[in-house]
Amino acid sequence: MASKDLPVLALDVDGVLLDYLGGFVPWLREQGHDPIKEAHEVDDWDLSYIVPHLSDDETLDLIGRFSVSESFGRLSPLPGARESLALIRKEFPGLSIVAVTSAGTDPSTERLRRANLSLHSMELDSVTVLPLGGDKRAHLAALPKGSVFVDDLMKNIKVAESVGMPSILYRQPYNAQDTHHLVATDWVETLNLIRGLLHVPHRVRAAA
Repeated sequence: MASKDLPVLALDVDGVLLDYLGGFVPWLREQGHDPIKEAHEVDDWDLSYIVPHLSDDETLDLIGRFSVSESFGRLSPLPGARESLALIRKEFPGLSIVAVTSAGTDPSTERLRRANLSLHSMELDSVTVLPLGGDKRAHLAALPKGSVFVDDLMKNIKVAESVGMPSILYRQPYNAQDTHHLVATDWVETLNLIRGLLHVPHRVRAAA
């Protein structure tokens, strides 16, 4: 385990490591609903618009039900995420890699989240599971100076920047309207940005 004084790499999970929408949209159909968008077409994180026949409260209830479903525990990894984590482990020995995810506080949600990450060999040093849509400020502010954060929602990027943490916006169709000085369109770009931002003593680069 890394020293508590060394920088940490903090990652969101949904939309950064795992394909949340790729699981949620098919699950909606399994529940008898007819979403108006396919997963790759969702261009607004306010998911109520993809099931316009439901109220906001009904949509929120569905999101909560999904977070304790077996489908939630079988989300696919985003392309390159698993391989990039392995490279980071190799290049930054001893670096602590943590997840801060606002997926819901039901004990089943945390169990499913951890199992899903392990299923894809994404072994993290810690996984903090906050309430749905929960504020990540306190958890990010507690991380050591020089830590780096990756998220797909601009509201969380702004929170991280407000506590002095360099942050990378992982581009998704639903954040296409958001601008930021550090944006990655895939895990190749994310990995390169992380390499430039992390300053960990005695790091070891992978062989060319």
